[in-house]
Amino acid sequence: MNIILREWNHYQTLPLKSRLLMTSFALRSIASPLLSLFINSFIWRSTSSLPDVVIYNVGFFMFLPLGFYINGLLLKKIKIAKLYLVGLIVSAVSIVVTVFFSGNSVWDFFAYGGVYGFGAGIYWANRNFLSFQEAKSQHRNYFYSIASLLNSLISLIVTFLVGWLIVLGEGGGLYTPTTAYWILSVFAMVVLIYSGVVVLKTDYATPKINKIIQFHISPKWNKVRFISFAMGILEGIGFFLPTLLILFYLGEEGVLGTISTIVTLFVVVITYLYGRLAKHNHRKPVYFVSLSSYIIFSALLLLLEHPLNILIFVLFSGITTIFQWLTIEPLLLDIMDDESNEGQDNQYMFVFDKELFLNIGRISSVLILFFIIQITSRETGLLVAPLAVGIFQLLLMVYILRKSKF
Repeated sequence: MNIILREWNHYQTLPLKSRLLMTSFALRSIASPLLSLFINSFIWRSTSSLPDVVIYNVGFFMFLPLGFYINGLLLKKIKIAKLYLVGLIVSAVSIVVTVFFSGNSVWDFFAYGGVYGFGAGIYWANRNFLSFQEAKSQHRNYFYSIASLLNSLISLIVTFLVGWLIVLGEGGGLYTPTTAYWILSVFAMVVLIYSGVVVLKTDYATPKINKIIQFHISPKWNKVRFISFAMGILEGIGFFLPTLLILFYLGEEGVLGTISTIVTLFVVVITYLYGRLAKHNHRKPVYFVSLSSYIIFSALLLLLEHPLNILIFVLFSGITTIFQWLTIEPLLLDIMDDESNEGQDNQYMFVFDKELFLNIGRISSVLILFFIIQITSRETGLLVAPLAVGIFQLLLMVYILRKSKF
């Protein structure tokens, strides 16, 4: 009891606006598994087509930066809290449309992914800026760790329940999986909109927008571009590959939900410990240990027999990816602090620029997967791609960070 009270008091040291942001993020986390994990599962269940799942995510990656860019234009006339809500509404509509109307061709799923990407771009542009604005450097490790912890705890419960609700409803003859997805998508829409209302009721400062695109940049920011690209290389296939591996090799949504829940449980404990104990000088070694671990688990995916290889990879690769972001994101925000001028009229340009290169990396990741599948087979490509992108990211990051301190 004393531990809980002590931690609550420590949480209260965050500024009020930071805590309100955390509340909004937590609400969105309720719908998060439906926006990512289970929407890929739904497409796979509906079509059994790898290209349909992949092209949905490609549409998401391509239109996400467009959402960032349009949001920057709109911020010149509309308050950031209103656009934050708009991004959540568009995301909610996209998930409902995808589930209720499904698709007859690969281009339908590209369009669905594009709509979600556009809405997510508006949402994440404002979320990233608000996080940057409200979480100052001295609080950043703790702020991002707690945000990640809450997301993990909520996702743990929601993922497990949703996975088994879909499967048990079908097994008991209570409802079809399609009906379950319909109900869950409407529920997600309600939660997403309420998440935006929390921020809408709070007086957050809207950024001054000067430039959205900048061609002449400093060498220091150019390094951020390369880091963002490298992170996208690993993250791109991470949006859908674990889901496909579980459904392709291990079973239905109940298995998917259970394994994802176990992963999240590990993430909750380790993320909390990192947020409370990590120091500034821990970032670099933790990052490279995490990436090296990802490569090891990717190698085991190739070397071990099914289903042990799938279980080990899905269980532990997600944890290593979380740690990479926990170490890299505060670094990128610190550089953004240094690069921003005192008038703060170019901060949004840095937010957009970072996201643009992150998505270029994500799309490159998907192209690597398609290339491997083309020269091998679908089954081999799914197993080889994680190791390929992991090694690629390691080489890039060693080159980028070899003389850097963070």
